[in-house]
Amino acid sequence: MRSPSIFLLASCLGLSSLALAKPDVPIVDTHIHLWDLKRPAGLGWIAKDNQTLYRNFLPQHHAPIARANGVRAVVLVQAGQSLPDNQWNLDLTAHDKDLYRGLVGNLSEVIGTDRFQPLFDKLCQDSRYVGYRLSGRYQEKLTDAFFRDLERTAKKGRTVDILCGKYSLRDFEAIATRLPGLKIIIDHFGNVRLDGEPLGPQWVRQFKSLARRPNVYCKVSALYGRVKPQPAPKQLSFYEPILELAYEAFGEDRLVYGSDWPVTETTGDYGSVLKLTRAWAVTKGDSFELKLFYKNAVRFYGIPKILLTTVPSTIPKK
Repeated sequence: MRSPSIFLLASCLGLSSLALAKPDVPIVDTHIHLWDLKRPAGLGWIAKDNQTLYRNFLPQHHAPIARANGVRAVVLVQAGQSLPDNQWNLDLTAHDKDLYRGLVGNLSEVIGTDRFQPLFDKLCQDSRYVGYRLSGRYQEKLTDAFFRDLERTAKKGRTVDILCGKYSLRDFEAIATRLPGLKIIIDHFGNVRLDGEPLGPQWVRQFKSLARRPNVYCKVSALYGRVKPQPAPKQLSFYEPILELAYEAFGEDRLVYGSDWPVTETTGDYGSVLKLTRAWAVTKGDSFELKLFYKNAVRFYGIPKILLTTVPSTIPKK
């Protein structure tokens, strides 16, 4: 926040305006999906009668929108669990590495098996392969082989996104406790559902308990998607309970922004969810806004830094 003394100085000097150097906020969107419905595995979670989402979303559709909204870097998250689609996503975005700086693939099918290491090692030859997501669950228990592969992930400096559903908050906590050197991020606030009612006390306790693990981050993502009936509300007040809980539990340094485009399109365009999130972030001050949209993403995923600039900010004449 700007010091009141600056405003007083400007007044005393009789200046009609005072140009200040305000840090630019280079936005990193850590959760967007790209897909081509012609891919062999398809995308079974999108209904064919969904006129909004049942079509291709490729870089030529996303990149102009992202740049028009001030997004400087993107971490792409694989939309399905197809193993070949890990490499496909890398190849798809290789022409624009300045924007598409990281890929979170999906190795749900092979983690805890002998097939994991050779595929993982091959994918890691590309520095943009920052980690993988666990969404589907192919083993009932968290086995020693499962933890072995997670430990390999930590040693390579890669990360794990986990989507609640097949995995629970208790599973996350067990993983984070056993492997404190593994960087874990929970997508979409732990996949919580919002209906306008108070959050369940038991869920809140589990969420806070998980947040006590310093190697676990929370992705401030898919706000619209937390609401089952679409389109979702666009009023900030509707989302403030989960936003404030995440801020209280994880603090300023372990929250990371992600839009969840194009799934957001069922409620609003790319810019609307970014605007909604920024409207909340600015209430916490400039320092937090820079962390949420930039610094925390770079620290967690290890993507290349963006050259920071300053933009003029003018104090209007009263």
